[in-house]
Amino acid sequence: MLLYSILLTLASFGANIDKQSKTIKKTETGIQMKQERFQKILDILAKNDYASVESLSRELFVSMPTIRRDLNTMQDMGLVVRSHGGVVRRRSETEGGPAFFRMGINPGEKLRLDKAAAAFLHDGCMVFLDESTTTLHLIDQMARFKNITVVTNSLSVLQLAAKYRIPSICLGGDTSYETMSFYGSDAEEMVKRFGIDIMFFSSSALTAGGWIADYSARSTSLRRHVLTQADKKVFLCDKSKFLRPGAYMLMPLSEADHIIVNAPLPQGIDTGNAEITVI
Repeated sequence: MLLYSILLTLASFGANIDKQSKTIKKTETGIQMKQERFQKILDILAKNDYASVESLSRELFVSMPTIRRDLNTMQDMGLVVRSHGGVVRRRSETEGGPAFFRMGINPGEKLRLDKAAAAFLHDGCMVFLDESTTTLHLIDQMARFKNITVVTNSLSVLQLAAKYRIPSICLGGDTSYETMSFYGSDAEEMVKRFGIDIMFFSSSALTAGGWIADYSARSTSLRRHVLTQADKKVFLCDKSKFLRPGAYMLMPLSEADHIIVNAPLPQGIDTGNAEITVI
């Protein structure tokens, strides 16, 4: 009887080992398949920049919920940027990359754009600066003016403003540690309290259709609210952003009051009545 019990125990133990082994193999296979999907998605985006969930589902022969989970994971890993209904390729110099990294991209061109934008500053004005590193060093140009107040959602702007003791107002809200900025309904409600004389802003893309666009829904939403408060809208854009796709449309370029670029704009883009400065 004892021997029979031992044999049963051994048989059960062996079955459990076999079951666990199969589970491990299944898990390893699942991980491998997921990694292969990730690579295929990156390969597709390398060719097309944008892909919809539906098209990826068809091409990779998996369900749309699976694709959505994959894209969310890939975004958390910093590989892609999710957009409405799909995904876009992440370009390291924009698309929500860490602020300290973006500051090192084309610093000379950004400084030239900022110096040109400083022509619109004057004593006693209230200006808005977003979290774009393109507009950041406008702060350096403000030191020679009197009684300028800066409204911003960017901690980087606040830190630089502190260097010159420039009066500043920070829009609070949900924190993004990548851009070191604040977004969300609190920031959007707070900006309604201010009359902005000049809104200086940039973006991740200027589309072929002439739209100012971005890859961040939160940033785009906040900018839309600032636009309604601003008397003058000054858009700064370097040529690397020309004719690029964007996930979230902010406004037609033609609605800007002033456009500052470091190269002539592509033919066919409507600029309306905006004044254009090419540096």
